[in-house]
Amino acid sequence: MLRFRLRALITVVTLVVGLPFVGAAQTTPTPVVDPADPFFDDSVLHDVYLTINPKDWQTLQIHYMENDYYTCNIQVGSIKLQDIAIRSRGTGSRNPTKPGLRVDFDRNVTGQKFLGLKSFILRNNTQDASSMHERISMQLFRRIGLPAPREAHTRLWVNNGYAGMYLIVESVDKTFLQKHFNEDNGDLYKYDYNADDKPYYLEDRGRDPALYVPHPFKPETNESHPRSDIIADWIRVINEGRGPEVFRQLIEPYLGDLSMFVKHIAVEAFLGDQDGFNGNYGTNNFYLYRFDNKSLLQFIAWDKSEAFKDGPEFPIYHNINDIGVQYRNRLTTAVLSIPAMNNLYLDTLLDCAKSITEMLAATPGTPADTRGWMEREIEKEYMQIKDGVYSDPDTPFKPEQFEAEVNSLRNFAKKRADFVRTQVTAARQQ
Repeated sequence: MLRFRLRALITVVTLVVGLPFVGAAQTTPTPVVDPADPFFDDSVLHDVYLTINPKDWQTLQIHYMENDYYTCNIQVGSIKLQDIAIRSRGTGSRNPTKPGLRVDFDRNVTGQKFLGLKSFILRNNTQDASSMHERISMQLFRRIGLPAPREAHTRLWVNNGYAGMYLIVESVDKTFLQKHFNEDNGDLYKYDYNADDKPYYLEDRGRDPALYVPHPFKPETNESHPRSDIIADWIRVINEGRGPEVFRQLIEPYLGDLSMFVKHIAVEAFLGDQDGFNGNYGTNNFYLYRFDNKSLLQFIAWDKSEAFKDGPEFPIYHNINDIGVQYRNRLTTAVLSIPAMNNLYLDTLLDCAKSITEMLAATPGTPADTRGWMEREIEKEYMQIKDGVYSDPDTPFKPEQFEAEVNSLRNFAKKRADFVRTQVTAARQQ
């Protein structure tokens, strides 16, 4: 149980990760203490309590495909807030018995916050038998220096009944933008892929901005007046078919020196993400932020429940150069045609391999721990959530499925780095 202090709710402070945005003239923020740090502390298993009219909870479950809000109260540790709002959320993960939830603090009470947060996500992990894919993935993004939500596991209690094992996920919103980029007045878009949508690979649909915004680029800020013309112009540049160096000059106003984008897709490839920017279902699962008064765009990682599933031998150029060109993402193809960017892509894969195999410094007088970071993280999370997963009343997975998927993760952690290094070596010899 967290021991939050109520005064944290009125402390006006902001966490800033302080990662420089490569290629952008951004002011590096000054790091200060974030009152939400204890809430995202992944060294402990949290407990979140919701109190809601039982009829409202039943209605939310029945109408789980809708986005209707319901009023309830929340308690975390000693902190209690009334009159908050929750709704069902997710795309393929929506579930009538174990709904994923968006928790909003200021929808009913203007300006109400919880430890500086306006909202957070309770992810139900109905597409991941291990319940670990998300948390491990986002940690790797951050270890490589990319913006990604913080996450921690929690037991969820609804009207004092155990509702199952969930993930607390940091919302990508203005609070997140301010922390990472020291501004929040630009346009934030969520790539909004629906299950029945035709796969989209950033092809040019025409000059009309309405062909791109609000779908598939859904405005999350400035909803009534987003700069959708910039999205349309960006897509046009991607598809103009210029040579690598001319393309690099033309794309720079939108993606800077390209390094942040290249690192983003490299981390997804390392994680074996089936449903990311170069996934099996077309472009998917990211936020895009346009900096204030600029055309400059920044990718932000989101939803990695489909990572790891093809095992440690997931090809490093999966869906990039191993299928017909009509199914390749236009931006990825153009960027990696630049030799320096392809080299950075391979370098980032090696950085990921180094990161997951990083060992702890030896402690005098004790046996050396020969496990890498990812192996240690898997065991840490496994011990933390096992009992809660086994007793989860509404999980769609059996205990043996949980154990099998954890073992798959262990296998990935042991073998992925060597496989990637071998593929990088082969790619550089071609």
